[in-house]
Amino acid sequence: MVRPRNVNRTKAPKTVPDWEQEEFESRTDIKKAAQAVTDLGEKLAEMTESKIRTLNLPDELLNAILLLKRLDKGPAVKRQKAFVGKFLRKNEYLIVDIKEKLMEEELKAQQQNAHFQRLEKWRDRLVEEGDDALNEFIEVYPQVDRSFLRQAIRNAQKEAEQNKPPKSSRAIFKYLRGLEW
Repeated sequence: MVRPRNVNRTKAPKTVPDWEQEEFESRTDIKKAAQAVTDLGEKLAEMTESKIRTLNLPDELLNAILLLKRLDKGPAVKRQKAFVGKFLRKNEYLIVDIKEKLMEEELKAQQQNAHFQRLEKWRDRLVEEGDDALNEFIEVYPQVDRSFLRQAIRNAQKEAEQNKPPKSSRAIFKYLRGLEW
């Protein structure tokens, strides 16, 4: 019986190099880096038009990305993606700026998600534990309207007992979201 040569062989995943680096090890690395830049252009085209405009891109690149966004399918899309990628590769400083701005936006989104998760946890604690959690919450945030929150918590507890839609829980979350932190 002949054993195949590639049994139990694994390939270590190779990282895609940045286009902005000085030297590449092989032509394959160059192609992968170029494809990553083209993918960055595609990612830009998937964003909303207002977010694209906030990136302060040069007019030629902005128009190319907006055109790519409008195209539906076919060879024109492929050509436009290639054009955007080529433009970005010619202007490497744009790649760095775009990556930085996208990272900043991603960081803001992560912080906002974490903030909303903290608010959801507080809301859940307030509804489950009642006055004990409310007193603790008021110690941390003294500017809270105690009577409104107490009434909303009671309503939310009643709704939970009666299997009604969580209208008051939503009101609590909305109130917490509106507080200045």
